Amino acid sequence: MEANPPEIAPLIDATARDVITTMTRLVVERSEQDALPHSFVVDGVAGVVGLVGSVAANVHLVMTEATARRLVEGMIGTSEFTDADLRDAIGELTNMIAGGVKNRLDRKGFVLGLTVPSFIRSHDATITARGFTFGSVNTLWLRGVADPVRIVVFAKLVAA
Repeated sequence: MEANPPEIAPLIDATARDVITTMTRLVVERSEQDALPHSFVVDGVAGVVGLVGSVAANVHLVMTEATARRLVEGMIGTSEFTDADLRDAIGELTNMIAGGVKNRLDRKGFVLGLTVPSFIRSHDATITARGFTFGSVNTLWLRGVADPVRIVVFAKLVAA
């Protein structure tokens, strides 16, 4: 395993592009990678999956409710779905992105497992992380979707 934190922003970008394009049939037009914030706001919905092992991390898939509805519509092929369908689909997308990041980190020598996805729906809730030392905010803009999708990852190395 590497002694230094891995560069995760490119891993997140590649994984999120693959998952979103494959699962929703929406095209990622552009993306940005930003420094890790100490907190971020959820004004809509978010999925959260933890990575556990030689790295401890939380992977958050964050978007407006309207964007979530577009992603789910792309996944299931119809705009007619229940709130439970929306929660399940956002959880599954988050799980797939976290799983892809986990697999890429495994290949770099970081042995990891995944937690069960959680779902958040809120208006103007601030998520704050303490004790994390690295991470990334990846923002993706999708063709035909007004608001972007953000993947916020808070992480730290765990001593063996």
